[in-house]
Amino acid sequence: MNASLTVLFESNIIKHVTRSGAQAEQRRRELLELLQGNRSLATQDLASRFGVNEMTIRRDLRTLQDSGAIVRCYGGAVAAQRITFEFALDERRRRNLVQKKCIGEAAAVLVHSGQWVFLDTGTTTLEVAKALVAHGPCCRVATSSLLVASELWGHGTLEELVLLGGRVRPGSPDLVGPGTELMLEKLTADVAILGSDGIDPQRGSFAADIDSARIAERMASNAAKVVIVADHTKLGKAGTARYIATQDIDHVITDRQANSKAVAALRQRGVTVTLV
Repeated sequence: MNASLTVLFESNIIKHVTRSGAQAEQRRRELLELLQGNRSLATQDLASRFGVNEMTIRRDLRTLQDSGAIVRCYGGAVAAQRITFEFALDERRRRNLVQKKCIGEAAAVLVHSGQWVFLDTGTTTLEVAKALVAHGPCCRVATSSLLVASELWGHGTLEELVLLGGRVRPGSPDLVGPGTELMLEKLTADVAILGSDGIDPQRGSFAADIDSARIAERMASNAAKVVIVADHTKLGKAGTARYIATQDIDHVITDRQANSKAVAALRQRGVTVTLV
């Protein structure tokens, strides 16, 4: 092979390798996006979708796993971000779950047939939704929580279910923003049942961030009665953003492990406190 042919041959090899590498990188980006939008996908399905053999997909998955972007599972993979989010959400839900269930059932008893109910986000309000499904009554619910809406949807115990519009808050399955707030400006409710990131007897109830606080604040201001549901770990402390002052809270439902001084202080300020 003469020198000119050797140079041409090597140039073609370099171009092929470069093109193959770029295609592999693009395929891995698309693969990651696909996994982030799905709970899990099988290797065989991924190979068919991208028009390559399963060995190629396995190499791609190994590369993505080494980078920490995905978690390999039997026969396929799932996005690590999704695994982390679902694990964290489930861990929060299970924390003090027995108490949250009792709180949810006590809150559901306060709802009467035909009433409009606001439910915001949180693992305790999720238990309220489950209790409403299990025990009735036949009410109407407006919620900013995708989890609460999913729990309530399709059950004959509800007269009506309204999922408020808006954008999904990063790291949490609930809706916030101007769209959500605009809908809440147009709606009223007989009772707002709201979660809390902290209840300070002197200052009021707090949310974890300003976005969720704005939603809870609007629910509270447009409801005839405000009920805060929170397990004992939330009493006697403040959170990041206050959404309601103590004097505007009608009822707090918590468990019997709640700080007795905080409970007494709330009652002294005219708040009904139910211990379950």
